[in-house]
This record gives sequence, C-alpha cells and structure tokens, in this order.
Amino acid sequence: MTQLRTDIEHLINRKLSGEISADETQELFRWIAEKDDNALLYQKAMNNLGRQQKQLRKSAIWNKIQKKSVRHQQSNNNIFSLSRMIKVAAILALIALIPLALGKYGEDEQGYGFTHKVVGSELVSSFYLPDGTKVFLSRGSELSYNDGYNQSNRELVLKGKAYIEIDPTAAHLPVIVNSGKRCAIARNGKLVIDSESNHLDVAVEEGEVTVVDTVYKKVIIPMFKLQPAKKIGSKEVALFESTKVKQGQRVTYSNKDEMAKTSVGNYCDVFSWKDKIFCFNNLKQHELAFKIAEWYDKRVEFKGELNPYQNYSGSYNDPSVQDLLNTIFDSEVLEVKITKRKITVVFS
Repeated sequence: MTQLRTDIEHLINRKLSGEISADETQELFRWIAEKDDNALLYQKAMNNLGRQQKQLRKSAIWNKIQKKSVRHQQSNNNIFSLSRMIKVAAILALIALIPLALGKYGEDEQGYGFTHKVVGSELVSSFYLPDGTKVFLSRGSELSYNDGYNQSNRELVLKGKAYIEIDPTAAHLPVIVNSGKRCAIARNGKLVIDSESNHLDVAVEEGEVTVVDTVYKKVIIPMFKLQPAKKIGSKEVALFESTKVKQGQRVTYSNKDEMAKTSVGNYCDVFSWKDKIFCFNNLKQHELAFKIAEWYDKRVEFKGELNPYQNYSGSYNDPSVQDLLNTIFDSEVLEVKITKRKITVVFS
C-alpha cells in the first residue's frame, strides 16, 4: 500500500477542523476515487489524525484550566488553597463542556468531533439541521450528526423513520443518510427513509435519491459515478450496487438483501404521517390494528365478531383514539377500553 501524500494529509486535517473548502473537498474526493488503496489510506488517516486532534482539544481545555488556576493564585498573593483550585477547575471544565452536553454524546470514530443525537419523543418531532434541512422524526426514531455537518460533510445516521426536506441552497455537498448496511444520497428533494435492522425502505416525493452500500460509499460518493441498478422488478442486489430512486418511486431492501423497486402508490399513506394525518389503504382488521398500535404507541386488541375479508381505507387529521375507531367501524363497535398501555376494541 502506498504512503499518504503530504498534500492529501493537509486536506484531511482541514476536513477534520471544518475549514476545508468546496474545491478542496472535490480535490480530496478525486484522489479517493482514483483507486481502492486510496480509500483505505483515507479511512486509516481519518482515524489516526482524528484521534490526534481530539487529544489536542482535550489538552487545550486542561491547559486553560491550569493557566486560570495559576493566575488566580498570583492575584491572591500566593494564598491559594487546594479546594479553591478544584472549584476553579470544575467551573472552567463546566464552561468548556457545556456545549458538549446539549444534545451531544460521545465522539465520532472518524474524527469529525462530537456527535449530536435527536430522539423522536412524540408522534412526530420536527427540527432543522445546521444547513437548513428540515427533518420530521417519528416516535422512537433516532437521528445523529457530527460537528462537521454542513462544513466538511452532510452525513446523518438514522435508526427508525424520518421525512427529510433537503435545503437546495446548501448543495455544495450531498446529504448522506446512513441506515444499516446502506445509505441514501441526495442533493435536494423530499424523501422518507424507514429503516429497521437491515430492512430499508426509501420513498421519494420530490427529486432523486441514490441508495448504495455503505461499505463502498467512500469511493463512489466523491465522484458520484453511480451505476444504475437492475431493472424494476429485480429480486436480488449485488454487493456495491447502487439504485437510483426518482420522484414517485420507492425502493425496499429486505434483511436478505432482496430488492424491490415500485411506484409510491398511495402518497397519503407514505408521506402524510409527517403532518399527523393518519392514512391507510385497503387494510384488513389485523393490519389496521398494527397501524393503530404504532400510531398511538399502545398495544391493540380486537375482540368479538371480526370480519377477516373486509378492507378499510381512510385518512384522518390527528384523530383521537375514540373518534378514529367510531368513524372507521361505526356501529360494529360495542365497547372501547383505553388504558395507559393498551387499546381494547370489542366488536358486536
């Protein structure tokens, strides 16, 4: 394996510090794309140089604490107790670390700095990223990004389900949403990404998205030379294969690496949950029970006379449990019991 060039090491250091320009980013990406060895060198250098920068940041904080302690000692005519030194150190450490405590956890393995994590605590939680991109996060889902976001990268890590509106005015870098074994790449548009373990579903309302294997993204993302996947209807996806998903399309990867690419179909069912609109289309009673359970975050049990053949469709704007069930099933419902953790519907 060849050694890392000095100019490339300089670019990586600027990337880690968040000072890299768009032209320098493209230069770095062109070098990465030249050959596979460069991608491996890049990954190794990011880890090594990133650890060095993190250690320097930590040392800088404690150096400030020590200098403050010395100045405080001199200003008090050399009368300085150990307890006062501890207090000063604690205050300075708190001031230095407060930004790290607000929505951040741990440090990024790639050396990008500290990582922010947002957890969906409500039915839908919405917020803006540093580049102006708006995210709608479903309950229980997690989205993470590091300090370098919108400076040296626009990478996100998603666990769960999110609707993302990418700000087109900040398109100097593509938005990359890592989710399990794959990632979705887009420069603009509106999309829904739903991931669970190694299962991934990507639907595009506006724009175009490319889905690739995360192992290979460091090489192919820089030049954006992505080859189309197999035709619609293909069942298997090869390693390092990419899939382009256009407006009105969706692609689903199973945990067995099977891929299906189709049209979105019912837009309300796929996209409107971000506006708290409860949509469903041609669902059986047991399928509807699962959707109600997910929506209200409660277990759902249907009792009594059930109709396994009837299909249900509808859309309701942020409905209460009682109103939803009465509207859907009308006179079929004999009783509804709602507790903190469970919804029980008794049919006549």
